[in-house]
Amino acid sequence: MSSGVVPDGVTSRVRGGLWAVIALAGVVIAVWVVTAARTVDHGFDITDEGYYLLSYRWWSSNPLALTGIQYIYGPVFQLLGWDIVGLRVFRLVTVVLAHAFFGWSFMRWLRVRRPEAPKTRIWEVAGVAAIAAAGGMCYSWLPLSPAYNDVVLLGSITVVSCVLWAAAAIEQDRKPPVWALVLAGLVIGVMVVAKWSSVVVIGLIVVAAIVVLSGQGVKAVGRGILWALAGVVVVAIVVHLFVVSLTVAVPGVLAVNRFIADTSYTPATLIQMYWTTSTELLGRTVKQHFSLLIAAAVAVVARKPVLRIPAWLLTAAGLAVSVYQALDKGGLQGGTANNGKFQVTLLAAVLVALITAVTALVTGQWSPGRENLRSWVILGLLAVLPFVQAFGTNTPPFMIGFNAFAAWAALMIAVLTSIGKAPAVARTTTAVVAAGALVAVAAISYGGLILNPYRSEPYSELTTATDLKPLGDLKVAPAKARRFDGLNNLLKPYTTPSGRPIIGFDKMAGTILVLRGRPFGEAWIAPRERQRTVAGIVEVCSGHQPRPDPRTPLLIFNRRVTQLDVEALRSCGLDFKTDYELVAPPSATMNLLVYVPAAELARQTP
Repeated sequence: MSSGVVPDGVTSRVRGGLWAVIALAGVVIAVWVVTAARTVDHGFDITDEGYYLLSYRWWSSNPLALTGIQYIYGPVFQLLGWDIVGLRVFRLVTVVLAHAFFGWSFMRWLRVRRPEAPKTRIWEVAGVAAIAAAGGMCYSWLPLSPAYNDVVLLGSITVVSCVLWAAAAIEQDRKPPVWALVLAGLVIGVMVVAKWSSVVVIGLIVVAAIVVLSGQGVKAVGRGILWALAGVVVVAIVVHLFVVSLTVAVPGVLAVNRFIADTSYTPATLIQMYWTTSTELLGRTVKQHFSLLIAAAVAVVARKPVLRIPAWLLTAAGLAVSVYQALDKGGLQGGTANNGKFQVTLLAAVLVALITAVTALVTGQWSPGRENLRSWVILGLLAVLPFVQAFGTNTPPFMIGFNAFAAWAALMIAVLTSIGKAPAVARTTTAVVAAGALVAVAAISYGGLILNPYRSEPYSELTTATDLKPLGDLKVAPAKARRFDGLNNLLKPYTTPSGRPIIGFDKMAGTILVLRGRPFGEAWIAPRERQRTVAGIVEVCSGHQPRPDPRTPLLIFNRRVTQLDVEALRSCGLDFKTDYELVAPPSATMNLLVYVPAAELARQTP
């Protein structure tokens, strides 16, 4: 006992280090979970978040949608009584649970691959805590309400978790658990419903799963595929029988995808944009953190005593420069305005781990026998998962990719547990950088939630609740609350009863929701996709899609009316010049042009 070794064989130094990891990760988790919980009833974005919520609100009556995400969160929203706060809490719970499951699945598999790891459950708990802490990146900049990006991200790490359970079983000469194979299929089915382009990341994970299952032969691969397909079929049956008929949902999604066929990005264009923006991010990262990246490589090769002191000094200098760069370049600040900045800080941490791993492999300091083909495939999957799960977005992939930072946190843990032969300076550098990445996650998530919430005023300015039923207890800025209340009161004669069709040109789905309206055509109306908007209106007016409310749609513009808009209305038998009139001057309607049917306005005018 005098040597610090306790009965389970774990030294007090190792035990203390593990508890330090748990403490740090626990603080990071507390920061982003508590902050997210504080903000669920604050702020509201009328553009993207408004679009999600409007589509969820009318999920069962408006099949015109780019994806089927409304059939996932719409029923949940309805069960919660159309409560936005409740839906945001639901998202928070799913983020926490999915990352905890992924963390436990990974550490359970890693225990099998690292038999010499400390024989204490504290080891697993430390890893789970670190991975769960990395989940805070889900709150780095996106809206508080859930969307298809959440389903793809959380679905991806859940399916990977199932693969990890199968891999752990195979390493122990046991059959992969049936529940894990079925769960993978269930989640894959939900992912496809949420966003069809998720087939890219699903395909990647399936390939990795086949390699893993092949460790027990062709029969094991076939067995895994059959059980997973059973899960997919169950999802299809449940959706068709209890949510929405596929004969309604599929044509609606296909119609919208047909609308955008000539205007959306081609795969080649997307890949080109992904490559350009990703290499630019990599270039900025190398430029800002070059000294730390060099120090990471030098630390691994500094085995001779004469090199140790210079390696420590170089590492200290590199860390100091990187901290300065992160502070000076906005690398610790979350929110939309800091996209492309905070990702640099976290990418630097990932590059340190990768450089350390590659250098250790080349110099023979990666513990021998530590990996086999299956484990290399899993580690490779984790390395590319964040960017691959972002495929399909029309924004730079790093903006969505870093939300899956937990995969890279797991990868860093794998590296840390494989370089026991490397010099102390290398192990220390990797550990300090990994810990620093978790601190960065806390700062970034706090900034994205409190200082720079998505298209909203800072948290401190969100102090006033409205009288609007759709917003419930949400607090917004006082001026915004007055404007919303004023517009709602002015239009009540035209929006009562609720469910009045309203077209908001452009990106004003949230305003339609606030006014208790329903979309006419697609819920999404964007300034750069006006032909798509017209196609959606024509689709409804032609009778190809349902029209639950026969009332003539109200029109709200945040721009001038164009001939394209007039022609779209003409397809519904409406003459804009004679059938519509301004309900009030723009100064009385939030500087918007609000048009109501002329006949209804005449009835309301004394």
